[in-house]
Amino acid sequence: MQISTGQLFDRGAEQMSAQKSKVTEMQAKLSSGKQILKPSDDAEKAGTIQRIRTAAGRQDAYEKTLNTINDRLATEDAALRSIDNVMQRVRVLAVQASSDSSTAADREILAIEVNSLRGELMALTNMQDSTGNYVFSGSKMRTAPYQADSSGAVTYQGDNNVMEVNVSDQRRMSVNRPGNDVFTPVLRENDGQAPTRIGFFTVVEDFRDALLTNDGDGSRRALKEVSQMTDNLSLSLASVGGRINEVEAQFDILSDTKIRFAGMLSDAEDLDYAKAVSELTAEMLSLEAGQASFAKITQMSLFDYIR
Repeated sequence: MQISTGQLFDRGAEQMSAQKSKVTEMQAKLSSGKQILKPSDDAEKAGTIQRIRTAAGRQDAYEKTLNTINDRLATEDAALRSIDNVMQRVRVLAVQASSDSSTAADREILAIEVNSLRGELMALTNMQDSTGNYVFSGSKMRTAPYQADSSGAVTYQGDNNVMEVNVSDQRRMSVNRPGNDVFTPVLRENDGQAPTRIGFFTVVEDFRDALLTNDGDGSRRALKEVSQMTDNLSLSLASVGGRINEVEAQFDILSDTKIRFAGMLSDAEDLDYAKAVSELTAEMLSLEAGQASFAKITQMSLFDYIR
């Protein structure tokens, strides 16, 4: 097989061009700090990197969700603590009103304060979070949960739905607790009849009315019912405290997960500089040697071969 000078030249030029491309690619990788410059360089690794980035992006979304839950729980906790303080005051007034030494005038004065405390309870049970959503209205977040009708009686206008959101790929957490679950009714005993369920605000309103009518038995009944309500509020406070602890624990888990994904992404796409510099040096030496050989070969003639 005969090889012409032109063929020899073309083959050498192709080899030099390929070698230069390798050097240029290695220099680009060193400049970018990445193992691959475009998906076509390594389709399998590019797919792995994209999957890791997608998973890492979900963690950012979960973090935003946890922040929203945390803010809402902080609002709920503050509201419940204030409501508990108000109810403790109502209980103190019920103790005073239950005394046989209390006169009609005394109870009328107490009724004024109870009515004022009822107004405070209305405001606190209709607490809104930082986004303007009502905390205790279930899934009807734009509806004030406790509203007075034309007669002045307060009723619950929310629903009993508990909303859940994803806080990780495997876990969901509740965002809210409906008002009916937080401010639970109490059982009122009736002589000779089955106990009836009495709503949160109805207890306070009945207590106020008993004071206005100088009803000592009604005041003593209110004391018993208000005590039940304060006990229930303690359970609600414990519940929200436990949920806050769950969110804090999930934040820790999320932080560890984000660190793990960052490490996986770094392993998949970041360049090993020491190895890359070594490979670039080897490629440049190979290119220089090839260029020197090519230059010498192209200067030779047939007489150089037969000497």
